[in-house]
Amino acid sequence: MRGYAGKFLEIDLPSSDIRTTKFPSSALRDYIGGRGLATKVLWDQLGRKWETVDPLGPENILLVFTGPFTGYFPGTKVCISGKSPQSNGVIGSTVAGEFGIDLKCAGYDGVIVTGRAEKPCYLFICDSQVEIKDASPIWGKKARDTLRFLVSKSTDEIRALRPKHGEVKEPSVLYIGPAGENRTRVAAVVSKYAHGAGYGGYGGVMGAKNLKAIVAKGFGPVPDVCDQGRVLELAQQFSDSNFEHEHFRRWGTGGGGYYFGAETSSEPIRNWQDEWHDMASYRREEFDKYWVKKHWGDFGCPTTCLKLAVLRTGRFKGAICDNPDYELEAYLGTNLGIFTPEENIYLSYVSNELGLCGIQGG
Repeated sequence: MRGYAGKFLEIDLPSSDIRTTKFPSSALRDYIGGRGLATKVLWDQLGRKWETVDPLGPENILLVFTGPFTGYFPGTKVCISGKSPQSNGVIGSTVAGEFGIDLKCAGYDGVIVTGRAEKPCYLFICDSQVEIKDASPIWGKKARDTLRFLVSKSTDEIRALRPKHGEVKEPSVLYIGPAGENRTRVAAVVSKYAHGAGYGGYGGVMGAKNLKAIVAKGFGPVPDVCDQGRVLELAQQFSDSNFEHEHFRRWGTGGGGYYFGAETSSEPIRNWQDEWHDMASYRREEFDKYWVKKHWGDFGCPTTCLKLAVLRTGRFKGAICDNPDYELEAYLGTNLGIFTPEENIYLSYVSNELGLCGIQGG
């Protein structure tokens, strides 16, 4: 199968057994992408006993899968799945960033985690070097301290493994905060500093497995495609189309915090007691004042709607997060009766630090 590395990591935490596994080409064709394949794996392994499987018990399976587009089309996401402690169903929760690229360049299309570790741990993946490491120093730590520790320690280890490589870019990390450690059913699996696979509560699944993080670094190429010229042509068409959306590139969905209330009367306000507001303090231009970078984006993303917000003064000084998109403006804002960017940014920051889904947490 072109576009696939061809193997998946299977890690059993209680026994520390690490092996690779493969799926037949027919399965990869019939169940496309991380969501599709994850659903098949869960059905095959848990389907007949689904009702008795505790989502926060050791029997549940944590799946971290890439898809056939990962590494080829602009932008990249990775899918987190398992039996959801939030719904008891199957959710394919995605998060953007470099993780999917690093995992595929390390030679793996995904990671399958089973069982529960005896003590807090994290997974370290650098090409063929795969280890289960002690996470005791960061268990209980919030997002910023967790990420700082993992990036620093893992970068040193990667340099030791690749002494002749030259300057090493930091690895990609998926991790949980205190919310996940405490098995909160709305805990996110966090990427980078403020991105999250929030739907499904899979941060709680990681916490139940005593799994703090997965660190990945790949030095290989992405697998070959069938027609490289055509792939490049389509990727450029896709990018050109995104370049034209100037409004979305500037504000992303963050322009909706005011618009959906004032213009379309469809925004959650005070637990949906109302749907309309005309609070000028919540206009998109007011959020602009707290942006640090006005033109940047996720790995390979041609839209670059992402912004970074920082509160430098006042009561909430020091809060830093992705500038809230519409969902966080709504559920960590208007739905709680909040109509100022400062308070909304601060709550988003707190949610990020704890590893909560900003939507479900709100």
